Order: sequence, then structure tokens, then C-alpha cells
Amino acid sequence: MTYAITMDVPQPAEMYEKVHAIVTQRLGREMPEGCLLHLATRTDGGFSVTEVWETHEAADRFGDDVLRPVILEVSGLSPAEMLAQGPPPSRELDVLGLTVDARARVGV
Repeated sequence: MTYAITMDVPQPAEMYEKVHAIVTQRLGREMPEGCLLHLATRTDGGFSVTEVWETHEAADRFGDDVLRPVILEVSGLSPAEMLAQGPPPSRELDVLGLTVDARARVGV
């Protein structure tokens, strides 16, 4: 079942850029396995990330195996500090449909 989430991250956009660059390098591609859409935007408080995944499990696997280790590396936090800080505010989205034109691919 499709899974979608939006996270509002109270960190500078530079944090997103560093994490995204390392994740892309480690994966050898831009999109993780199972990720259908990844959108990052600047906000007044930092940045927001919206993702649509093939399954909740695919999102969890990516978070556990790739994303959280990279965030720890970039942030300099210990696992205990990251756990105490908790995840950024987020909300799951109830996906009714997803259409993305092939021309939508944007390199920033």
C-alpha cells in the first residue's frame, strides 16, 4: 500500500543539502529503492520533505539503513542524542493519486 509523509525539519537548508548529497553518493542514484517521489522545500523554520513510497516498509528500511546513519554523521549527534531529540514533526498523507510528468525531474 502506498505510503506518503511530510516532515517539517527545523534545521537549516544546508543540512538537507549535505544529507541529500551523501545519500545520493552512497546509493549511486538519486532515488532510493521504493521511493516514488521526493520533494524538498525551504520553509521559514528550515525545510520540509514530502515523500511518496511504494510501501511503509520501504520507507522504514531506507530510514533505518541509509538516512538516519547519514543524519548522525552530518549532525555530529550521538545515537542517544538523536533518540532524545526525536523525529521532526511529521504527518502521514492519505494518497488518492500520484501523477508526475517525466519533465518534472529537477536538478537544483
